[in-house]
Amino acid sequence: MITTASDPIHERILDLGSRLIRLHPTYNRPDSQKQAQLLIQKQLEQEGWTTYLDVFTVSQLVSRDFIRHPWEYNRFYKDGFEMTKHNLYAVADSGHPGPTLILNGHIDVDILNGNQETELPWNVSGNIVEGRMLGRGATDMLLGLSTLVYALSLIRERFNKGKLIFTSVIDEEIGGNGSIRACEWLNKNGYFPDGREPMEVVIAEPTNTTICTSSLGFLPFKIQICSKNIHMNAQEHNQLADLNALFNSLYSFKEEHEGLYMNVGTISGGSDPSLPIQDLILEGVMASDSRYTIQTLQNNLRQALSPYTVHYPNLMIEPMKNDGLKFGRGAEQHEFPSACDASVFHHFGYPTVIFGPGRLAQAHTEDEYIEISEVEHYAQQLKAYLIEFFR
Repeated sequence: MITTASDPIHERILDLGSRLIRLHPTYNRPDSQKQAQLLIQKQLEQEGWTTYLDVFTVSQLVSRDFIRHPWEYNRFYKDGFEMTKHNLYAVADSGHPGPTLILNGHIDVDILNGNQETELPWNVSGNIVEGRMLGRGATDMLLGLSTLVYALSLIRERFNKGKLIFTSVIDEEIGGNGSIRACEWLNKNGYFPDGREPMEVVIAEPTNTTICTSSLGFLPFKIQICSKNIHMNAQEHNQLADLNALFNSLYSFKEEHEGLYMNVGTISGGSDPSLPIQDLILEGVMASDSRYTIQTLQNNLRQALSPYTVHYPNLMIEPMKNDGLKFGRGAEQHEFPSACDASVFHHFGYPTVIFGPGRLAQAHTEDEYIEISEVEHYAQQLKAYLIEFFR
């Protein structure tokens, strides 16, 4: 049961967010993702938007060289190229010339523990307890997305020019193919920046209601050390020395690149504790700000690890930085400390700001929740920024 303040829009935001959490729309629950989009579509139509449900596969994307390949990153996503997916778009047209604001959010919730999540996790109630809405996806980013659904209601009496466009996409958590599809739809339907009127994107990722005009890049890597079967006491060069040298090289690389984040997530290989690991695979990711392009990091890491074989799964995301945006103008600007779909919109020429409720530290956690006061504050801030954008 949703217990909130008396603001009817706020109540509708919380009710929708709670219902989306209970659907638990993760990658391995495609029907739940579809049902979540249909639920949002119904709410949008009741709010007066014109909606479009986009049913597609990644194989149908036109931007072939830009498609992300999450199946190279994790075999759990091996069916992702031909799996049927659902995006949702909506348009509210004031009927008068003016700026266009594209409101973007993702419906997919990140999966914890890789492909181990075969049953619903315990934390999908969507209940409000002690001022918090509980549930996976509450922070990232179902309550931010739910707030965007009611953007038109927030400013209806002040919406006298321009257009609002809503995009709810899938696959943000695995690279951004849903937003690639959304950008293709926007371009096909004539919604692209032409310099005559501002056209910007707002993504409701959890920024703690701060305005973020830049985001980090994302570079996954796989490092391979090859050995041959040989008696452990007959090794000319002990494999422990190779591992030690590799970790020292990675640590030095991180320290030499200011602002670089690095994580090693898996180490695998071998079949017998008494034999050298024939194919030791170390997998990790790097995240960087706009000081480094993905190509620069790739070249530098290959050079730093020249004795080893380095592969880069095609799930690379460039860092993003924008200046001079109209939305949120005058507010202090920050950097979003993660990669997100802002990079996709930036690639297609859409100036993008990241602005949403919740704290990133609470995202992707087993006990994920969002403070109700943060959602209410976000709705108030969004309303103020929308009014100023369409003034």
